[in-house]
Amino acid sequence: MFPEYNPHEWKTIDPDWGKPECRGMLLSDQIRLFCDQKLLISDGYNPSNVQPAAYTLTIGDVYYDHEGTRKELDEKNPSFEMPPNSIVFVSIAEFLDLPFYIAARFNLRVVWVYKGILLGTGPQVEPGFRGQLSCPLYNLTNSWHKITRKEEFATIDFERTSPFVQHSPRKVLDGLKQEGKLFAYESGKKKFLLFTQRPFKALEKYPPFRVVSSLVQMQRELAMWRKIGIAIVVSFFALTLTLLNFHNQLLRDTVVNIRDVIDTKDRVTNSQQDIGQIKGQLADAQKAVVQLQNELRKTQQEVTDICQRIPQRCPPK
Repeated sequence: MFPEYNPHEWKTIDPDWGKPECRGMLLSDQIRLFCDQKLLISDGYNPSNVQPAAYTLTIGDVYYDHEGTRKELDEKNPSFEMPPNSIVFVSIAEFLDLPFYIAARFNLRVVWVYKGILLGTGPQVEPGFRGQLSCPLYNLTNSWHKITRKEEFATIDFERTSPFVQHSPRKVLDGLKQEGKLFAYESGKKKFLLFTQRPFKALEKYPPFRVVSSLVQMQRELAMWRKIGIAIVVSFFALTLTLLNFHNQLLRDTVVNIRDVIDTKDRVTNSQQDIGQIKGQLADAQKAVVQLQNELRKTQQEVTDICQRIPQRCPPK
């Protein structure tokens, strides 16, 4: 299997096989030895990144931003901003090629931890892994964080496992049998489970859906509800002002109506007084008429009496 892959013999044969003192974590001299043979860090190796018992990894080109959009860094756009309370997925610039008897662990550099960035990933890289590592980064702060291409951000250490077979890489690769997602290699009574030697691409395991931090989603929802709340408050104030204006107008109309009622009442009162005066005048006039009628009857009586006394001169009735 994997005919295009032709690694160094140390891919399967441990140069320190059978030496108990060589078990455990690799120190810098061993890291350099393997890297010089295109193992551990097969591409992108920089001797200055070797630490006493680890290697410093850098930011790769491919990443997914906080909205789940795939993007790439280059010389023209060498960095991007990570928003507060967000999650991004970054790739590692270095290409790994681990021997079948060496496992690795990687984690975030302490300086990034103190900036409030958290690396979310499993700590172990299985023996035999080939390809580029990827991982999510969480910004737990309320500040923006700048991430730059080739920036040192994580460290990886390497450790020998229990002994592997002392067969050539080609013999092992040709003897692999697939078992589900893994491959098996049998040597006598021993059976070793191995990962595929097809190289993993950067962020190959990123899910088909967009991964967005729940905090960012909550911020969006909060912003939406804040806008809705502001709209409700504005509408409430507008309604309140409208009601106040209506109330003021109603008060003004009521005052005007009360004034009109008072004026009408005053006019009615004055009219009633005038009517009373007219009634009084009519009563006086009626009294005067009665007096005139009485005087007229008296005058007629007197005329009648006079005519009775002088009948010959009185006209006939």
